[in-house]
Amino acid sequence: MKYILVSGGVISGVGKGIIASSTGLLLKTRGLRVTSIKIDPYMNVDAGTMSPTEHGEVYVLDDGGEVDLDLGNYERYLNISLSHEHNITTGKIYLHVIERERRGDYLGKTVQIVPHLTDAIQDWIERVAKIPVDESGEEPHVCIVELGGTIGDVESGVFFEAMRQLQRRAGKGNFLQIHVSYVPVIPPGSGEQKTKPTQRAISDVRSAGLSPDL
Repeated sequence: MKYILVSGGVISGVGKGIIASSTGLLLKTRGLRVTSIKIDPYMNVDAGTMSPTEHGEVYVLDDGGEVDLDLGNYERYLNISLSHEHNITTGKIYLHVIERERRGDYLGKTVQIVPHLTDAIQDWIERVAKIPVDESGEEPHVCIVELGGTIGDVESGVFFEAMRQLQRRAGKGNFLQIHVSYVPVIPPGSGEQKTKPTQRAISDVRSAGLSPDL
């Protein structure tokens, strides 16, 4: 399995979802089977109870999962059918770990962010990435993981750590990172492109143990 991480910097809403969907479509034109996972670093278990005025329209999947609208983009761009498991939220992954702790799966150990939560995130991604999502019914070749929010957010820190570990687990040759950033033009229209915010964002990504390839 090959993994492509799409992350963002400087501001939110910079176009990570479109980049992720477009990248997947380009890979499909080369004959590869592509799947997608969206990570939303909020404490809600899913988007079903969130106000549309705050978060945007909720997208309902074939299995009834209420998820971020980006998954609708993935389905339309790639002609695939995703499940609620293709959307990971902080609330969902915390609930998963707590339920395992209550069942005694950790055998009395002190459950911690590292390694238990980060391992749970990696295991979830590896398991869901293998689920067939198109008419062929075969395992995908490539999994595109979009990490919501921006680098430096407290909420997304654990997911960046999990992706750093996943890169080592999968092998550098099986992992690629695309970092999407905002380059303002000041004054608008005829001014100079200001790259300093993007330089700082890349520095933050590298501080998290990742080095963007694109």
